[in-house]
Amino acid sequence: MLVSVVMAVFNGENYLKESIDSVLQQTYRNFELIIVNDGSTDQTRYILSQINDNRVQVIHLESNVGSANALNKGISTAKGDWIAIQDADDRSLPTRLEEQVKYVFDHPNIVAVGALKACISGRLEIPKEKLKREEHGNFLVDPEHMRLNRFYINPLCHGSVMFSKAVFQRIGGYDPTYQICYDYDLWMRMFEEGPLHKLPKVLYEYRIHDDSISKGNDGVINEDWIVVGKHIKSIVSENNKGLVPKFAVLGNDHACREFKRTAEVCHINVAQYIVQVSENTKQKIFQDYLAGNIDAVILLEGVQFLTLFQTLFQTLFQTLQRKGMEWNKDLFKIWAGYLYS
Repeated sequence: MLVSVVMAVFNGENYLKESIDSVLQQTYRNFELIIVNDGSTDQTRYILSQINDNRVQVIHLESNVGSANALNKGISTAKGDWIAIQDADDRSLPTRLEEQVKYVFDHPNIVAVGALKACISGRLEIPKEKLKREEHGNFLVDPEHMRLNRFYINPLCHGSVMFSKAVFQRIGGYDPTYQICYDYDLWMRMFEEGPLHKLPKVLYEYRIHDDSISKGNDGVINEDWIVVGKHIKSIVSENNKGLVPKFAVLGNDHACREFKRTAEVCHINVAQYIVQVSENTKQKIFQDYLAGNIDAVILLEGVQFLTLFQTLFQTLFQTLQRKGMEWNKDLFKIWAGYLYS
């Protein structure tokens, strides 16, 4: 099986050769490597000109169009039926392609397969405990577990994934309106096409830079929540026969303030924000649900909330489930812990 490995790079001179070498040294040999130079202004073009391997195809874009557009361009030229993504500053371990190809043959019904990641430092050394924290997505391995928790966090490390080109094309490829989370949006749409799996071993090394661990602190709306918000809204709207759904959002004060910005971007109608929970809250929410005042509930969860406060929220969700509300239909949970990292 021919695998098309696709990489988009913009000003990636620091780790580009290392990343390319990790692909060229794969134990699986039947692949092509398509590299899209997304208008780089550093030494990227020169580094690419030094490659002497007939498996490598380089596409130079004269201006920067963004990673989603660049990847769409590269995949459009791919000859393989399966696409393996490789980020330009990360490393694939030597058996990655071999093990993923075998997995695809053994599981012909899947649309994508990822792998666990190990986080490594960029120029500045990142403390080990922070690197481990960035590996949080590794806890999602079981396919059904990934699907159930797809709104909670991004279940797959982008560069670790191999996916069906046919499915990718059928659902429209990457959405270039996202600057960062185009991969998360893609997985959300792929979940509607078939199973996404993950090999339960580390096959990919994901590089963490010192400025990439301060999410949510720079005033920029988090794209994870934009992706999740749009897909949750779509699901509830469909269940609500196309009517604009109304939500109750639960979380601490900080998380709710952040979600208000997401709601504005996604045009999510939040009927109420709940930052305190009492015994009466459970009954009131369910009564509002039965009366049509709300159509779904979203819980914003983070490790900082694992106190009596959070326990009350969890108990509330369990009560609502016992009363007939359903997970990922009218009950949703989103990870908010990044706000305080």
